[in-house]
Amino acid sequence: MRAKHSGFTLLEVIIAIAIFAAMYVFAQYAFTQALDNRALLMEHAAQQESRQRLLLQLSQDIEQLIARPVRDGFGDLEPALMGDDRHLTFTRLGWSNVLELRQRSQMQRLSYALEEGELIRYHWPYLDQTVDMEPVRTLVAEGVESVRWRYLMRGANNKWEWQELWPPLSMENVPPLQQPLPNSIELTLEFAEGETLHRFFRIVANPWVHP
Repeated sequence: MRAKHSGFTLLEVIIAIAIFAAMYVFAQYAFTQALDNRALLMEHAAQQESRQRLLLQLSQDIEQLIARPVRDGFGDLEPALMGDDRHLTFTRLGWSNVLELRQRSQMQRLSYALEEGELIRYHWPYLDQTVDMEPVRTLVAEGVESVRWRYLMRGANNKWEWQELWPPLSMENVPPLQQPLPNSIELTLEFAEGETLHRFFRIVANPWVHP
């Protein structure tokens, strides 16, 4: 008698190949999705880290604001704080000068401005400037759609009022050395992807001016 041979039929082989192909496609899709999700998570984490660094930088600068007017390149006295709803320029303390190795003050004059979707920080090497003194430009945030600054003060009848301009028009005849600082500064940043950052910054009391 002939030995009986066992094996797979052609149909069974085709079905097995189809099953393995479907499993491969599913596994490949799941792997690709996992990689995409990982990339999105890493991008989101990097973005949030960038936002936190931005807020830390802003807090370190604004919360050390001091009422120290400066002279511009023409010798005219500028207020310690100047700003509108889009720009902010002020003097701050705490500019590190380790072991006094540099011949400069630990106070710093700086400015924040929005330029073509970028939030830029400028600082000057010295407080009182010369005509040819150029500021140092640092990019602190990209993809910024809009920026808005506001300044809190006590107005008429001792009521709190938000100002769009500092110094406000009510202080236009007050010498820079006698101008008080606002009680708080508000910042609203809107980014191109739709995220909004909103912060209030506390301001130290002006040690040179009596309220």
